[in-house]
Order: sequence, then C-alpha cells, then structure tokens
Amino acid sequence: MKASKKLISLILAFALIFTLTVVPVSAAEDDGMLSWEDLTDNEYPFVFVHGMGGWGAYEENAPMPYWGGMNFNGLQMSVGDTNIVDILNEHGIETYEASVGPFSSAWDRACELFAQLTGTVVDYGEAHSKAHNHDRYGYSYEGNALMGEEWNLDDPINIMGHSFGGPTVRLFASLMAYGNEDEIAVSGENVSPLFKGGHKNIHSVTTFSSPNDGTPIADFLVDAKLIALIAFVGNFMGALFGDEVMMWSLRLGHFGITARQDEERACFSLKAIKNFYKANDNCGYDMTIDGAKELNAMIKLSPDTYYYSYTAIATEENRVGMQKLQTPSLFSFSSLILSLYEGRTVDGVKMTKEWAISDGIVPYASAKCPMNDLETAKNYSDAVASNEEIEPGRWYMMDPLMDFQHASYMGTIGWPTTVEDFYTSYINTVNSR
Repeated sequence: MKASKKLISLILAFALIFTLTVVPVSAAEDDGMLSWEDLTDNEYPFVFVHGMGGWGAYEENAPMPYWGGMNFNGLQMSVGDTNIVDILNEHGIETYEASVGPFSSAWDRACELFAQLTGTVVDYGEAHSKAHNHDRYGYSYEGNALMGEEWNLDDPINIMGHSFGGPTVRLFASLMAYGNEDEIAVSGENVSPLFKGGHKNIHSVTTFSSPNDGTPIADFLVDAKLIALIAFVGNFMGALFGDEVMMWSLRLGHFGITARQDEERACFSLKAIKNFYKANDNCGYDMTIDGAKELNAMIKLSPDTYYYSYTAIATEENRVGMQKLQTPSLFSFSSLILSLYEGRTVDGVKMTKEWAISDGIVPYASAKCPMNDLETAKNYSDAVASNEEIEPGRWYMMDPLMDFQHASYMGTIGWPTTVEDFYTSYINTVNSR
C-alpha cells in the first residue's frame, strides 16, 4: 500500500510540474467580443506574480514567457508573439512580471517581490530567518529594480498572482498595510520597510486560480516528500553546474540549496536539504490545508485595497458521481485525486463537493475566496447588476470560467474566451475604480 502510494505521488508530482509549462488545451477562437484596442487608459502599473514552479522577467534562461508564451492547436504546440506582458505594455498598460522563488514560501516570495520592486537587497526578516534557520538577506536588486526605477512606496500599484502567486500577493499587501509585529520587536530600527506597515499603496489584489485555502493535492505531495526531492535535485545540480544549466533560478541561496549571489556554485549539503523541507518554509507546506490556515492567520484585508478572485472549473460529474475533467489533459489524474477526497476531512476541513470541483489542481472552494473572509465577500456580477458600489476591503468573486484549466490564465486560454477578451475585461475591471 505504501509503495503504491509513493508511486502515485511521484506520477502526480511529475504531472504537476510538467503541466506548469505544457497543458494541452484547445486553440482560442476569435469570438469578436473584445480586443486589445478595447483596453481602458491605465493609471497604476500592474505587477504579475507567477505560481509554483514559475518564472518571470529576471530569468534569462526561460524557454518561453510564463504569461501567454504558449499557443496550442490540438496536439501541435507553437510558441508565438503572445507574451501578455509585452502586449499590455504595447497598448499603454504598464505591466511587469516578478521572478520570485518558484518553490519558496509565500513569506519569502513576498520579501523577494518587495526587494525587486524597490531595487534593494532581499530581507527575509530577522525573526523569520532565525525561526526557519536560513540567512536573513538574499539577492540584491540594487540598480536592477523590476520597474526600471525604485518604487517609492507612495505610488499605487496593482498586483496579481496566478496559482501560488495568489497567496504571495495577498501576504505582500497585508504586510504593506499592517507590517509584522514580530519583526519590529526583534529588529527594532533595523527592520525592513516591508514589516513596518502603514502603506496605502496597493490599489488592487487579484488572484487567478489560487489555493487561498490550500489544496489536498499539496497534502498528498508533501506526504510524498516532493519538496525534499526538488531541494535535492536543485542542490545537486547547483553544486555541479550552478544555476546556468537550469531554465530558472530556484532562488534558494538563503537556504544554501543554490548558490548565493556572490558564489559560482552551491555546496552539496544534505543538512540544507533537510532543513528546507523540515522548516515548512516552502510552497508545498503553504499550499497544504494546515499551511494555508497558518498563512491566512497572518493575512488581513487592507481597507484601501480592492480584492478580486478569478476561478476556473474544468470538471463535471460523471455517472458514478465523481468529478472528471471535461477536456482530458495531464490534470486528469490530479482532478481525480481531488474527487477521491470528497466527503473526507483534511486538517479539520470537510471536503464538500466544492472541494472536489476544480480546475484540475485547485478546488473551487479554495480559489473563490479565503474562508476567513467569506462572510464579507460578494459576487462581482451580482454587485454590478444591483448597481452596488464596488468597495475596497472586501473580496469580489468573479463568475467561474467553465472548462478552464489551471494553466489557462497563463495565456493558453482556449474554450470560452480569447486571451484578448479575458485580459481586456480584467484590466478594465481594475482600472474602472
């Protein structure tokens, strides 16, 4: 039984990582609804944050853009001029894409996002780094700020996260607004501005197919020691060849897994690998049900920020009452695992049908809104139909896009809408207030 579970876990792990870049979806058809020319004028910049295993603008070795780099036509894959970030910039929408740790925790990723925006050295916080036994400081982005110039912490920005990018931007916005008392207490005057709080500069936070309350898939993979395997491979490759041989930097120098910025190669260390896994300071743990609870306990809604969640439903109920993908892909296996959890209790949370319905990886129940904020959340379409004022400080849940899979928001959108129609609608929604 244990051997079969490990085999299933490895298959699922492979499928999860592989589908971060390759998901066979149907080609988009132009339905004549919206186009890039329909974009509204932009007031504040947009910063896109990738999910687990993703990459951004700082990755020179990436084989294709994370945002819209792939098109699919049946089984024929092509890489074309569909970089959503470039397209938005060409049409006057100031847009940037961060490159945070692909397998790091939401906390570490938020700290890296802050350093990239402000053109500073990554400060993971004295209290946090001591608690998780890693370096306090990471890579330097001095003279290499994400937006070209250092963010002054006064000008508003919009931040959007796909998949695990969602918890990352949610935590980032919370830290900007409220800071962190533990870091202030430990560091005193030497505390990072990120942990001081008091900033009212996050105009909007948007999540796309994000595990805001975790996903049983993460629990399944953590049990299979996937994070330990990733750390082992990353450390082994980094010790032999450095980051140059990989398509992206794992950005785990602060753990000693990959080379620090002033090092050519990492040192192979089983101790560092074990610490990264055991410290629970990684994306795998943060996406478990328990890990998401701990993360959500730290995150508060900012009264000055608009919150939007976009969800996807790719499954339908079959004849025996289980959820299966409407269009088969490598997510078929993970969607089946989610369906098998229906009716069970995971880390104190009852897996209702909304937890079985999914985009293939993230349950609808988790993606629509953090359960801590569900009482104040509203359906966006209902609010607009009722002529209600869209208010900051609460979640607005968009209608789920049907037959969308988890990676569709990356630009491989096919069935119900075109890339232009979706992103034009999204940008216009945020820019309308």
